[in-house]
This record gives sequence, C-alpha cells and structure tokens, in this order.
Amino acid sequence: MAVLFKKKRNGVTYEVRSAGNTRRLYTNGAFHTQFNPRHLFTRGVWDLLSLPSLCQPTPPKKVLVLGVAGGTVIHQLYKMHSLEKIVGIELDSTHVQLAKDYFQLDYPKLELIQADARTWLESRDDKFDYIVDDIFIHAQGDPERPYAADRRWSRLLAQHLTINGTLVQNHLSHRQSKRALPYFGRGTVLEFSTEKYANKVLAWFKSGAAKTLKKNLGKELENWPRSTTHRLRHRCRIISR
Repeated sequence: MAVLFKKKRNGVTYEVRSAGNTRRLYTNGAFHTQFNPRHLFTRGVWDLLSLPSLCQPTPPKKVLVLGVAGGTVIHQLYKMHSLEKIVGIELDSTHVQLAKDYFQLDYPKLELIQADARTWLESRDDKFDYIVDDIFIHAQGDPERPYAADRRWSRLLAQHLTINGTLVQNHLSHRQSKRALPYFGRGTVLEFSTEKYANKVLAWFKSGAAKTLKKNLGKELENWPRSTTHRLRHRCRIISR
C-alpha cells in the first residue's frame, strides 16, 4: 500500500494511502474513509450509511452529511440518486482539503462546509430529506463523538428533517446504539450492520412501516446489476415499527 500523503498538524497525523484504485484516509491511525471510483459499494460501514436511502418509495432530493472525512457516503448518495442539493459539514479543515485533493469530492450540487455541526445546525432552519450523522473526533484508540447522541442532539437533528425525512446515525458498537435508541421520536427504526465491523447504524424513518421499508430496499437492490451490488455485505434488522 503506497502512502500518498502523510503530515502531522497540531498533534494529529493524517495519512492517505492507496492500494490500486482504492484510497484510504487515516487520522492518528484511525480508519476514516475508503473510496474506489470504480465501485459504488465498499464492503464497509459507509454502505450502511447510504443504503437506508433506498427504503423510502420517494428518493431523497436534499441531503445533509455531518462528518465528511473523505466523503465516501457523499459519493454513494450522489451516484444512487438525482439529488438537488447535498451539504457536507466537517470540523477538520485538513479532512476537507484531503477530500477535495485525494478523494475526488467535487460535485456541482455539493456544498462542503468546514464548521462545527451543532453550531451550524443551531444557526440554520434548512430542511433535508436525508441526514447522515457520522460525527467523530480524534481520540486515543477509537474515535469519539464530540457530543452525546442524546435527546437534545436527536431533537436538533429532527428539526432539520422534512415531514417524511430519514435520519441515519452511526454508532461504533451495539452498546452505543442501544443507548441512543430511546431518543428517537415516533417513527420506525431499522438497524444496519456488517460482519466485518462492530458498527451499528440506526436509520430512523419519520414515516413508513418497518416491513415495507425493508422490503423496498430489497426490491431496489434486486433491480440493480450484480456488477454493482456484488460487494455489498449488510444486514438489515427491524428495531421498532
């Protein structure tokens, strides 16, 4: 694996590595992004963040991604849907620059903003059909959330969803996702996971029956060519109806 970029800034070590056409972003040794322009899916956590967008009968038009890193989920959502607008919020200015320079994150309808997600949300009243909450900061060992996935945070995110919107939230473990679950409002929750990682991704839908949402996902993927979906390794489980 070749090292394309490696620098230490403000005590944080950033690395971009390549293996063939695949690019990977590491921050203090933590694996943040995997992207290959030849493949839509990655066999990783990023797939779990984009797959819930296929559950609703009406595809999302306006998307918000909190925690961009190298931008894999933005690439996926852009290729999966005809988006009118996608906003990416990233606290780390180096991540923003690396996403542009090494991960081809440059779309005409993409607004990439370097900002604190909570501060940005509290100052805006924009509504989105699909919100991805993938915010983590540098820490010793695994990355950590800068603020808890509690009731206050969930309410703030919900305020920015459209009436039939979807909130997708990444958790590093089952224990963390279980702790966050009670803070979702009325609606339906599906859990997405993959064998390779311990992450549990919760998708909260403001509308739609759980079985129907899960069935919609299956039907949509069946209609796609095998050359696109063969890398998918995911499990979708109903948590609440």
